[in-house]
Amino acid sequence: MDKECQVFIRESTGLVREAGFWDAVSINIANMSIGAALASIGFTLAALPTVAGANLVYASLIAALFALPQVIVYSTLIRYIPRVGGDYVWLGRALGPRLAWLTNGLVFGFIIESLTYYALIAFAAVFQLESVLPILGINASFTVIQEIIIGIAFFAVIVLVNILGTKYGIRLMTALTTISLLGLIIAIIILFTTPKSQIVSAISTLLPSGYTYAKVAGSYSGPYFSLNTALMLLPFFAIYVYPWLNAGPAIASEIRGKNALHWNVPMAFLFTLIFLTLGFEAMYYSLGFKFVTAALSNPNLNGVINFWTIAMVASRNEVLSWFIGISSVTWYLAVLAYGAIVVVRYWFALAFDRVWPSAFAYLSPRFGTPIYAHLFDLAVTAILIAAAGLLYNTFTALYGAVVEAIIYYMAVGMAAVVIATLRYSSFSMSNRSRVILAVSGALMAGVMAYLTYEFLAYPQIWGGNWLAYGVELGAVILGVIMYLVTRYVNLRRYGIDISMAYAEIPPE
Repeated sequence: MDKECQVFIRESTGLVREAGFWDAVSINIANMSIGAALASIGFTLAALPTVAGANLVYASLIAALFALPQVIVYSTLIRYIPRVGGDYVWLGRALGPRLAWLTNGLVFGFIIESLTYYALIAFAAVFQLESVLPILGINASFTVIQEIIIGIAFFAVIVLVNILGTKYGIRLMTALTTISLLGLIIAIIILFTTPKSQIVSAISTLLPSGYTYAKVAGSYSGPYFSLNTALMLLPFFAIYVYPWLNAGPAIASEIRGKNALHWNVPMAFLFTLIFLTLGFEAMYYSLGFKFVTAALSNPNLNGVINFWTIAMVASRNEVLSWFIGISSVTWYLAVLAYGAIVVVRYWFALAFDRVWPSAFAYLSPRFGTPIYAHLFDLAVTAILIAAAGLLYNTFTALYGAVVEAIIYYMAVGMAAVVIATLRYSSFSMSNRSRVILAVSGALMAGVMAYLTYEFLAYPQIWGGNWLAYGVELGAVILGVIMYLVTRYVNLRRYGIDISMAYAEIPPE
């Protein structure tokens, strides 16, 4: 067949297997944003109608339990359909040619939500830098323009490294994630081993005038745990942590070795569960549940008191304090580093199916990387970073756009049921595995439906407004229109029906 008339733009992706076991685990850990969650939980607690019984340790465990069906779905499907684009390929092939328009609407909305999140993470990295520098004895106050420039520079350097070589981008992401994890482990050890009296004394240096440890702790009088409050916190974990298992599957065709391919999702989930939960427990152990809950939920305190600042002052060691402060910032950079890799793989997969222009699947002969996809990613994210800086109070509300990602994951759960029961019988999947996949997919879809309800039922807590919802609805509609236009153009110009790409698994 003439290459121009193939369903896919070429017979292989041309991507190289550059990711080893720890790389594959690291990209999922970065995806789940432990450090950012620990730093920003206070802003969520301040928005809740009540923090009575808001035990973050138990809430983390409950959220992880809710995420188990998704862990099983992603761990299973990455074994049998390891392709660039991951869950986009699974969803598209399950829905098939007739619903290819829906697949593209959902995935385009998912990509736009991701780009918005990365822009806000870049901006938040600058804020985190500003919050730790005073503790290290450096008075730094950036203007909005300087914050925008630094945020764009953070992402631009990461994209440049990825353009120079996929292996360099993966190594950078892995290094940033590893440094972040080491800082987190050191901080947890400090909080568990330092006498409480010393930490209470040290924390007084962070408290504004008029506040004392006893006064803050005494302001909380609720129970140590409430199931209703814990369930109210589930969307927080959905925004930052447990559903975000798509990074490893998105680069599945670039992962070396069966162990890395099969175990990156459950290993990353386990690491995240352990260290996030230990991070919350370390705060309770060192300062007491009452003080932590009251301080994090107080708008006058949660901007200066969080897991990282507590650990920095508790260390009473300049070297450790510097390392913890740096690692708190590298968490944000690790998120950007994984984002620069993963979103480009979705662009690549869409171009490989001829939905997007073929330039997005073009590999530079010199560097072997999808250079145009990376440059487009940088341009769009830079615009969003600038917008986040100039309209920050408005753009924080775009966190409500996460609801589209949750709906996307719900569709992936339903796709798992379809794959297990109706399609692709040629896979050497045992009947037991099919049953487990079908049940897990159904449970995953149910969990995501419940989370969608929580997002929509409490918009004042989770950034829900017509700007957030409008951006995502517009992105979904645009994705559908782009698919329909591209299908028409390909039919008229080349005689190719691109919907047929969704009837078969793409090549590696």
